[in-house]
Amino acid sequence: MELLEVLNENGIPTGEILDKNKVHKEGKYHKEVALILLNKKGEILLQKRSSTKEIEPNKWAWHGGHVIAGETSKEAIIRETKEELGLTLTKNQIKLLVELRRDKFPNRQYTVAYYSRCNLNVDEFKIQKDELSEVKWFSFRKFKDMIYSSHPDMMFKNNENTNKIISALENIIKSY
Repeated sequence: MELLEVLNENGIPTGEILDKNKVHKEGKYHKEVALILLNKKGEILLQKRSSTKEIEPNKWAWHGGHVIAGETSKEAIIRETKEELGLTLTKNQIKLLVELRRDKFPNRQYTVAYYSRCNLNVDEFKIQKDELSEVKWFSFRKFKDMIYSSHPDMMFKNNENTNKIISALENIIKSY
């Protein structure tokens, strides 16, 4: 059971802590984190969600997950990264990219998106098989094309929040 801290519409904790499934079923706001891993070529690591995932199975996505009650956002993304990719990051290796709000019922959330640099080959990741089926480095152009063309294998769609992430990434990639 994954317990989440419920937030109000302004992102402030309500004091209520509920199971993730109940939070989603009732459309309550909660915290999530995302991590974009970039290599020295400016490529983005995407992970293919397992075929057993309830939401968006077999789709390419960036890394992320829920913030469990009592965790900070950075602690959550460090935990998720270790669990799902076998990669241990420190708080200093993770940089804020953008903060987002999603109002679409039932998965209403506040997301803190981070980025970090990583130069591992895909075979060096130790992926959690019940969460992911594979990881792959994508060129930034291919990543954007998949989103903007509504590619059927891409989890994320061309919308305001995704565009904020792309815009922030463009600024970072320019500095490579």
